[in-house]
Amino acid sequence: MNFLFQLGHQPLISTAEIQAVFSSLKLKNIKTLKQNSNQYLLIETNKKLDSAKLIKQLGGTIKIATEIPPLIKGGEGGLLTHLQEYLITNCPTGKIEYSLNDQRLALELKKALKTNGYSVRYIEPKNTATILYNKLVEKKSDLTVINKQIFVTTALQPFEEMAERDYQRPDSDDLSGMLPPKLAKIMINLALSPFYQEGAGLPDMPSRQAGGVAEGAGVIKNKILLDPFCGSGTILNEATLMNFNNLIAADISEKAVVDSEKNFLWLKEKYNLKNIGCQFIISDATQLTKKIKNNSVTLIVTETYLGKPLTGRENKNQLEKQLTELKSLYLKACQEFYKILEPQGVIVIAIPKFKIGNDWLAINWEKDLKKIGFEIMPFRVETQNFASLLYHRPNQHLGREIYRFKKS
Repeated sequence: MNFLFQLGHQPLISTAEIQAVFSSLKLKNIKTLKQNSNQYLLIETNKKLDSAKLIKQLGGTIKIATEIPPLIKGGEGGLLTHLQEYLITNCPTGKIEYSLNDQRLALELKKALKTNGYSVRYIEPKNTATILYNKLVEKKSDLTVINKQIFVTTALQPFEEMAERDYQRPDSDDLSGMLPPKLAKIMINLALSPFYQEGAGLPDMPSRQAGGVAEGAGVIKNKILLDPFCGSGTILNEATLMNFNNLIAADISEKAVVDSEKNFLWLKEKYNLKNIGCQFIISDATQLTKKIKNNSVTLIVTETYLGKPLTGRENKNQLEKQLTELKSLYLKACQEFYKILEPQGVIVIAIPKFKIGNDWLAINWEKDLKKIGFEIMPFRVETQNFASLLYHRPNQHLGREIYRFKKS
């Protein structure tokens, strides 16, 4: 069966996350498709997917759709007939309400249905809110046509919940930068994939909102996940909702640790969560062994201190100096990480990358990581491997470069 994933504004990272979650499956076909300004990932698998649970696990997917088996073979005429037959069958009585990503085809479809005597309303899918508020997922009538294949949306990203966790939580620190919940979720999924057993099937790790219990990653859900630069606790909260029960939040800033604890307690109350252990530690990331036992942590997922806020007026020498100072901090921290990690423990970490003009200035630290004892774990995107992934919005001077490595 074919499944279509509409990718977020960072399609490379979204694809890497999906492939990480599906890493235990032998996929028959996987490819990126483009339609207008949107990008999609097409996956063929014999595994039955629970889209409602899967969309809550993924951070970088806007919606999931399932292929409608073709009724009519042929060109444009056949496609139009197929769409008509699906909507008429799907809505045998009352008004037919639908959305379609191809506006020209959508209007042709509306005209054809009206000619055949049906009451029709075409809803232009401007964004996911349009689909949500018109209840088109429940009506099974949000349609995507790509490469003459028709897909019906089965799940939408819970953007309202994510926005609430981002902006309605009690405390945050705008000055030090806010890690989006979507990116936190992506990073956790990228960290989890090495623990999925090949051939075990799609890991069933639904969110606590869905009332599920982690099974696919159950081997590690009670192990320790650490965020050593916890900030206001975004990774901590998203890990909690992904069924991690044993967490450590650490930061050199007392305010950050206090904010993280407040946000964690807010999340527990909001979702009525119980039996979750979280330790809050005020600690410099280069001094963690004074507070955390050696060989005790399974996963470290973190966005580091990204440096002083940029104005865009910095020159190359200023930026390179800051990167040199940050690299020193990160390597000292990684020496501590190596000590507290279990053998084969995994780190997913976001570090800064500075844009100046059309060029990027990066921290080159892969050889240094290997000297400490870490092995770089590339990210798989379709058939290519990438040592790192860049999360970046247009017109921003700061990007987040994401790495994954393990204690070897």
